[in-house]
Amino acid sequence: MPHEPHRSHVQSAWLVSLQSVVWTVLASCIAVTLGVASGSAVLGAFGAIGFVDALGSIALVYHFRHALRHEALSEQLERLAHRVVVVGLFTVGTGAVVVGIARLAAGSTGQSSNAGIALAAISLVALIALSARKQSLARHVGSDALLADGRLSGVGALQAGVTLFGTAAARGFDWNWADPVAASLVGIVAITVAIGTISRAKNA
Repeated sequence: MPHEPHRSHVQSAWLVSLQSVVWTVLASCIAVTLGVASGSAVLGAFGAIGFVDALGSIALVYHFRHALRHEALSEQLERLAHRVVVVGLFTVGTGAVVVGIARLAAGSTGQSSNAGIALAAISLVALIALSARKQSLARHVGSDALLADGRLSGVGALQAGVTLFGTAAARGFDWNWADPVAASLVGIVAITVAIGTISRAKNA
C-alpha cells in the first residue's frame, strides 16, 4: 500500500464494518425465516446475500482491528477479506439465479407478508447508508476490500428494492412470476458486481 491511512479513518472503517455485521446478521436471519415460512424466493435470496455481506464484514472487522493494534494495514488480510467478498458474491448470486429460474419454470410462487415488505423497506435505507459510508472510508484507508464490501452492501440495497417490488407485486397485482424473477435479477446483479470487482483489481 502506498501509505498508511490516518488512525481515525481506520477506526471508522472498523466501526462501520462492525455495524454492518450486526445489521446484516439480524436482517438476514429475519429474511430467511420469513422466506422459508412464506415460500418467498426473493426473501430467501435477500437473506443469503446478507449473510455473505456479514461474512465479508467480519473479515474486515478483524482486518482493521489488526491494523489498529499494529499501526499498519496487513496486505495479506486485505487480500483475504477481498476474496471472501468476491467469492461470496459469485456463490450467492449464482444460487439466486438458479433458484429463481427453477421456481419460475416450475410455476412455484410465494406468499408475501407485511413483515417481509417492512423488512425490505428498512433494509433499503440502512444498506444505502452503509454502502455510502463504506465506499467513502475505503478511499481514505486505501482498502479495495472495504470498497468491494461497500458495493456488496449496495447490491443488498438494490436487492431490498427488488424485494419490495417482488413482494408487493405478488400481493397487490397477483403477479406470481414477480418473486422468482426478482430473485434471479438480484443474482445477476451480484455476479456482475463480482466480475467488475475482479476486473478492477487486475487493472489496478
